[in-house]
Amino acid sequence: MSTKEIQLKKTVPALNKHKVKEKATGLVVSIFRYVLLIAISYIILYPLFALISFSIQSKADILDSSVTWIPRAPTFETYKVAWEYLDYGNSFLNTILIGMVSAALEIFSCAVAAYGFARFKFKGRGLLFGLVLLTAIVPVQILVIPQFLNYRYFNLGYLIDLINLIPGVNIPFLDLSDSPFTFWLPSLFGVGLRSGLFIFIYRQFFMGLPKELEEASWIDGCNPLMTFVRVVIPSSGVVFLTVSIFAIIWHCNEYYQSVIYFSETFPLSVMLAGVRDSLWHTGVLDMYLAPYVSAACLMFIAPVLILYLFLQKKFIQSIDRVGIVG
Repeated sequence: MSTKEIQLKKTVPALNKHKVKEKATGLVVSIFRYVLLIAISYIILYPLFALISFSIQSKADILDSSVTWIPRAPTFETYKVAWEYLDYGNSFLNTILIGMVSAALEIFSCAVAAYGFARFKFKGRGLLFGLVLLTAIVPVQILVIPQFLNYRYFNLGYLIDLINLIPGVNIPFLDLSDSPFTFWLPSLFGVGLRSGLFIFIYRQFFMGLPKELEEASWIDGCNPLMTFVRVVIPSSGVVFLTVSIFAIIWHCNEYYQSVIYFSETFPLSVMLAGVRDSLWHTGVLDMYLAPYVSAACLMFIAPVLILYLFLQKKFIQSIDRVGIVG
């Protein structure tokens, strides 16, 4: 037997042992990964499953201690009652009118502001961007009272005061409270709900775009606005999707400003907060409130959940490509 054959016989068992060790390590890692994902999924999905289970329980199921997840006498009457107390049709339209329109305005106004910070150099750019980030840090509770007074006595840059200086002229202040303009105006000018965060996300993405694309459009005769519309926006679908989902969800969930600014045209977020008290005042006992509240919560999250189910693949890809880093 030659020396090469002897070395080969010694090498083969070592290689087989190494392969077995690699496979065992890979199997352990895979098992740990799946166990971890199942545990995280359970933590995330448990509240949703609990809502579904509670929402179809009858009074008999609530009193039956043996019922945990699957009701013995399921009922959908809870959804009918929740629909009535939410005034779901009108509240949903108000949510669209207030939240969705504001989100759409904010998506594009923040993109324009972020593009200016990312591509144009001007004096005070760093200071202004710092102030933008400050708006994302300052709690809305600090600003809501002066903002409400501005909308209640809207003066349009003291224009009404100047007109009232004319003898015999007395124009009253505009009252924009209890109107969608309380959300539309800030969104239009890029200072709406969490606009500072959106501008930061846009800016980080625009800074990573190749400048050669914009330079080529300038050579072809495009001005900065045309370049932004024709080149930058078509190349930034992932960041627009990311910001759009965040803006829609946060505007639909907004309760504090909605309950401050509105007195009649309430969105779903405000109506949901009052369902429990409304049912309690009609004589429903505390022990029977859970199914109705659960049904109302499911009806509230259903539109956004359906939207996310259709866009979740692109949303995950967009989060990966946007690269929200410092």
